[in-house]
Amino acid sequence: MAIIVTPEEKAQLQKENTLIRELPGATGAGHANYHNPVTGQEMSGPMDPYHMTRRLRQGWRLGAAPSELRATWLIREQELKEADDLIIEEHKTSDEGRKEREVWEQNFSDAVATAVTQVLEKLGVDLPNEGQTTRREKEEEAETEVETNDAKQLKLFVPYDAPSESDTKHEVSPASLPELHLVE
Repeated sequence: MAIIVTPEEKAQLQKENTLIRELPGATGAGHANYHNPVTGQEMSGPMDPYHMTRRLRQGWRLGAAPSELRATWLIREQELKEADDLIIEEHKTSDEGRKEREVWEQNFSDAVATAVTQVLEKLGVDLPNEGQTTRREKEEEAETEVETNDAKQLKLFVPYDAPSESDTKHEVSPASLPELHLVE
């Protein structure tokens, strides 16, 4: 926002040997447009004494660049952008670019997993440690346990006259086997 001075205020300021003048290129109370007089590059920056003197020492001028100079700057910027785009496309299709993307994707996945873990910990959700088992692993263990129990029960229904073996693979006499009867 520009500072507006009425004609009466200007007259009073001239009597006091002070005159507020608008700076060329000022775009408001705190910013101004600067341009490089050699290249035509434009930028907007703060208008405080530090930044203003810094830009002026660097060769920048207040205000917009002349139209011819600005046009050459825009053409040069477009050429540089096209060259950068070409280099980026070549890199994307190269083996090195593919490897970089794979590494980036893996790092991203790890970062997401870490972030999710941190959020769940803050919410108080108990997460399994490396030594602990998850619910799915517990269910799988229970299924395999049921299967092994079924197999043990089936071993009990071995024909009576068949030779049986103990865990140590020694023959057990039929007299020491319990008599099992099916109940209907």
